[in-house]
Amino acid sequence: MFDKIKTLLQINPRYGKAETPSADEVTLEKYYDLYTRMTAGAEEIQALVLGATPELRDIVLSYGHYLTTVDKSWEALDAKTKLMHYKHSPHEKVVVKDWLAMDFPENFFDVILGDGVLTVLKPEEQKKLLSKLNKFLKPTGSLLLREEARPAQNIKFAPDIIVNNFRTGNYNLFDLFFGLRLHNQNYKAFDPYTQKVRLKDFLEKLGLYQRQNIITKDELKQLKGLAEELEHTLLSKTEIEELLHHHFSPREITHDIGSGHLSPWYFFLHQPRE
Repeated sequence: MFDKIKTLLQINPRYGKAETPSADEVTLEKYYDLYTRMTAGAEEIQALVLGATPELRDIVLSYGHYLTTVDKSWEALDAKTKLMHYKHSPHEKVVVKDWLAMDFPENFFDVILGDGVLTVLKPEEQKKLLSKLNKFLKPTGSLLLREEARPAQNIKFAPDIIVNNFRTGNYNLFDLFFGLRLHNQNYKAFDPYTQKVRLKDFLEKLGLYQRQNIITKDELKQLKGLAEELEHTLLSKTEIEELLHHHFSPREITHDIGSGHLSPWYFFLHQPRE
């Protein structure tokens, strides 16, 4: 079954791009495997996808399951829906609403999926959302989130080595961005009070690397483009586990290597706690 949906997703212009992590081939295979195991044996499935991510919506709809998609932006939904292969399916209900304003019956969904959900919320909003998701999920349901985790230690490689790995094909663009960001210890990249990554400071560092001929103007342009999508709340893996633990019990936590050699992403598969 996955070979069929995989073939369809390969036509998607996002497919295989590490700067679009949810569309990476290895990541998609893992999503599909986890979803298949979560829904095995069920006659009917009600799934909720947080955000407009076309690949996750296609995976659900490829099974003929019922899907509710929630995103606060009509523009994002319209753009991402155009990339889907099961677009405008009668099995999908699209809701334009902030996740914190969602209102569904208790014990309604069998599965809830999301990619980078917690990272776009403030800490107090993360707790509120997880409380809501706990109520929406059936007691036997599954929550699957893929989240970026802040590492405990900095990358030890020098910037020129990281850049060389990118130019020789050993690192992708996300690796390059992540490696350079983690290497730096002399600027305030992370605010422990707001949990926000200060990408403005990091972009100044990248500008310095360009002036020092460590990276090219074209590489700087690519990194700036990626940086625009990465300003978010960033917790460590342990902090994410503790945050989830208040409302969910872990079933499987897996490092996602699909997004690159220096991938900071993890799959968190959990079940509701009473």
